[in-house]
Order: sequence, then structure tokens, then C-alpha cells
Amino acid sequence: PANITSNGEGIKMECIGCIVCKLEKNRHDVLRGYIAMLAIRHDRRKQGLASTLVTTAIQRMFAQGCEEVVLEAEHVNGAALKLYEKLGFVRDKLLEKYYLNGSDAYRLKLKLDP
Repeated sequence: PANITSNGEGIKMECIGCIVCKLEKNRHDVLRGYIAMLAIRHDRRKQGLASTLVTTAIQRMFAQGCEEVVLEAEHVNGAALKLYEKLGFVRDKLLEKYYLNGSDAYRLKLKLDP
């Protein structure tokens, strides 16, 4: 989302959040969405923006025939895990030493009904 304001001298737009995702067939020929990154500017968190971005991305992937969405979240990132689980994602697998810093991650999965 963008924050659009006007100060009388014109319109100012600034990025307050972003999501990076893709849609492709997996090795089982299932059309799978993947959320690679979600970021919300620190001072704009706790306003529902992350939920809106993720929900919008899922809806767009679903409209293209997506059957499931997956992502990874650091095992200690309670806010991210809570957000995704609230949206229906379930913990599918623990990925040990997934990140470059040696931290573990959970693979989260959301099955979409046709």
C-alpha cells in the first residue's frame, strides 16, 4: 500500500508496505503460490496492512487457479506466525538452520478450496 497525502504543494506518495510473491506449478503439477517477503514500515504496523496485503495476494492467486500457498517464517517471529495462522496457514514443517544466520524456520501452508 501507499500512503498518499497532500500538503497543498502536490501529492506525496510513500511506500508503507510490500509483498513479494509468485505463482507456479510445483513438482506434483499443483499450482502453488509462494510468499517470499512481507514488510510493513515499523510505524504503520498493527493497523491491518499486513493482513490486507496477504489477503489481496491470496485472492489474486486464487483467481488464477492457485490450489495452495506456502511461505517460510522464522520460528521466533511470533507476530508473523500469529498473522499467518490467523489467515488459515498451518505449520507444515520445521526447517532447521534455514536462514543464513543459522535460525530455524517454519514452512507454512494454506490449502485453497476450488
